[in-house]
Amino acid sequence: MTTEIFKSAGGVISGVGSVETVGREARRLGGRKVLVITDRGIKSAGLLETVTAVLRASDLRVRVFDGIEPNPETGVVQACLEAADKAKPEVVIGLGGGSAMDVAKVTAVLLANPGPLTDYFGIDRIPAPGVPVVLIPTTAGTGSEVTNICVLTDPKRRVKVGIVSDHLLARCAILDPTLTMGMPPLLTATTGMDAMSHALESYTGSRGSVFTDTLCLKAIELIAANLRQAFANGENLAARQNLLNASCMAGMAFTNTQNALAHALAMTIGGRYHLPHGLLCAFIMPWVMEYNLLADPDKFVNIARALGENTDGLPRMEAARLAVKGIRGLLGDLGISCRLSDYDVPRHEIPTLAHEAVGTQQRLVSNNPRKVNVDDVVTILEANF
Repeated sequence: MTTEIFKSAGGVISGVGSVETVGREARRLGGRKVLVITDRGIKSAGLLETVTAVLRASDLRVRVFDGIEPNPETGVVQACLEAADKAKPEVVIGLGGGSAMDVAKVTAVLLANPGPLTDYFGIDRIPAPGVPVVLIPTTAGTGSEVTNICVLTDPKRRVKVGIVSDHLLARCAILDPTLTMGMPPLLTATTGMDAMSHALESYTGSRGSVFTDTLCLKAIELIAANLRQAFANGENLAARQNLLNASCMAGMAFTNTQNALAHALAMTIGGRYHLPHGLLCAFIMPWVMEYNLLADPDKFVNIARALGENTDGLPRMEAARLAVKGIRGLLGDLGISCRLSDYDVPRHEIPTLAHEAVGTQQRLVSNNPRKVNVDDVVTILEANF
């Protein structure tokens, strides 16, 4: 019998008003001095003040770094680390989307691990744990609050790079849907589809287990049942909570399995053309599903059912193809095009993108359920241009 290992964050606190626990959690982790890492949008929306007020009410000394940008480059980490060196925090809090949470995680480990950031690109290259981290997502998509992954943009090579280490796992994640209420419809859609892609790739990938499969199917079901509602009405608190929970579940799953070809393409295209990661995952996902379907039709039948498609009485392959139909239908309702040409990616770049995806993202490509080479990727991209 194969031995299975499941890893996740130290704990998850979920529910309306759960942000009120952040001071208690910081103190539980031994913090008296706290650094909050976030972005200026979170600050202007008033969410930063919500968190810092709770921290100060818990008699904690609070410093803030609000210089996080979308698709953060490696230089942002250096600026954040300089602020952390001055603050000397005993707990680091990441508040925001995946960018803020990823930078918070890597800053916390760099405080305890000297040397250049580039030393830690790759898998299991961080030697020692860092300062304890509490993560508070304000979007429902990345699952970064429970993952052991940090993704950064290397501006010199124009590629996204990953740092993977269990030392990046947060000690606590806080999921409060009231912090996601201000997300505009497009951001709601793309972050939700990022979570959907995590669940789909983790579920169909080659490294799944009974634990990850169970989390993934529930995440797919919750996203399919709630994303349209949150997109149409951002004040739907129940839908917001369900999406946060689903994103967290998918994050727990892919921490243990990794993503696959869709994310390899998203990382490659995103590194060159600076498109939002969630948008990339959204429009790439049906292409990869169509390619992968033959590798495990039974899993795609289960996906179709989780998406709400009626598979009763259908032959297996016909039922499996309803999974792709369901995702395309969801994207259509969210107003997201699945054509690469709609995103100003030049057609002549397709061979270069294919070579980079297969050549530089082997960690992801190796989890794909169907073997893939450069020619296969060129075919996929050409067919969906």
